[in-house]
Amino acid sequence: MNFRLVPAVSIASLLVAAGCGSIGHASPKSQGPAKTTTVRHPKKTGTGHTKKPGTTGKAVPGVKGKGKTGATASSTKLKVIGYWAHHKALPPTSLGAWGHSLTFLSPLLYSTTASGMLTAHKDAPLLAEAAKLKIPILPLVNDTTGKQTFLSTAATRRAAVTSIDHLVTTNHYQGVDIDFEPPHTRLSRDLTLFMTELHDTLPHTDTIILAVVPHSGGAYNFKALAPEVSQFQLMTYDEHGDGTAPGPVAALNWDKSLIARLKSLVPPSKIYLGVALYGYEWTTGSTSAITIPYQSVTPALKSKATWNSRYQEETAHIGSHVYWWENRKSIRQKISLAKNNHLAGIALWQVGYATPAIYHELAKNIGRQP
Repeated sequence: MNFRLVPAVSIASLLVAAGCGSIGHASPKSQGPAKTTTVRHPKKTGTGHTKKPGTTGKAVPGVKGKGKTGATASSTKLKVIGYWAHHKALPPTSLGAWGHSLTFLSPLLYSTTASGMLTAHKDAPLLAEAAKLKIPILPLVNDTTGKQTFLSTAATRRAAVTSIDHLVTTNHYQGVDIDFEPPHTRLSRDLTLFMTELHDTLPHTDTIILAVVPHSGGAYNFKALAPEVSQFQLMTYDEHGDGTAPGPVAALNWDKSLIARLKSLVPPSKIYLGVALYGYEWTTGSTSAITIPYQSVTPALKSKATWNSRYQEETAHIGSHVYWWENRKSIRQKISLAKNNHLAGIALWQVGYATPAIYHELAKNIGRQP
């Protein structure tokens, strides 16, 4: 999907497709011909939901209740969700020594169909690396149709909830990250019904994240949704991107405005701030852009770059090409913004784009040095 910049209005419209775009952030179109399998959902019996062996002990930050590994839930350090999709990502081993910086890893593993069933995108090497590093998994579930047609009936909503419950139980995940991005206000009631049923079905020790895109035109009823989710992941990226004129990926003042609006509706402890680990390249006069992962920003490109003090991002103009990207300074500012607003944490799209320097910056600024 292409996303265009929409003027800021009231937060009844705090979300339109401006964040989870076709290249920077995942969409079914950006994933290519990945091999998929259908996830069945047999009727749940008993208590189910045994977690991965070895995960008993202290609580993981952000997980309600007890019985998970990691720091205690009372920790004041920022939590960090690290997203992962196949598009231009580094090998899973790139997580390496910096996996301790992540509270959760949220790989794009599942997509809903119109019937409410799930398609699985296999990524065994990534899951094996996460298990080795002991990073809790919140699988990202998106929508293959882009229209959330499965939300329209009670039967298909129930099918999707049962499918998600089954995959969380079977794979010993710590919860789920929902990324549906409803395009219309008319879906607000159906999305709320779905999230309520999902919350009622999963154990209350599971974490439920709901990704939300800026300027939705009222597709999210935050007051009704807040009790049903652990946190909202505010997609503060793709202010400009594929489908817009050149400009910052996420200007600092743009982030500040979106945080202020969402904080007026939900507690700051319910908000993760989205942080982009990439930029875009445009040809002058075009609205078509390609993604530049941070690890692909070359020394030659950096040597031509200037810091834009208005938008607090790095930019370069080379011949007929225009570049904007988040660098270590702008990422550091976003981390400070989350801290100063007492948010739950930050959400990185995506950690497969990062370099060791970015991981070091992250660990240094959230207080999780090895």
